[in-house]
Order: sequence, then structure tokens, then C-alpha cells
Amino acid sequence: MNWPVLIIVGIALLLLIVFLVRRNQKDEQEFEQQLNNDYHKTKDEEGDVETDNSLR
Repeated sequence: MNWPVLIIVGIALLLLIVFLVRRNQKDEQEFEQQLNNDYHKTKDEEGDVETDNSLR
């Protein structure tokens, strides 16, 4: 077998996997921020205290 070629291909594959994992994490964070900015809560859901339940 040609060991130098296998080592170079193995390193290239590892670098590709690391690149894809980092890119996926970055894209996931950007997508989550986009969803949070696009769909705001209504006025009723913004408060964390239920006024109907606290008055009873």
C-alpha cells in the first residue's frame, strides 16, 4: 500500500469532518436566531406571571 497517500487522504477527511461540524453548529445558531427574531411572542405570552391566576 502507498502509506503517504493514505495518510494525506485520512488527514483531508478529518479536516473535512471538522469543517462540516463547525459549519453546522454555526448555521444552527443563525437559524435559531432567525426563528427567534421572526416569531415574536404576543403581549399575552410575554409576561411570566399569569394575572388571571394571581387574582383568584
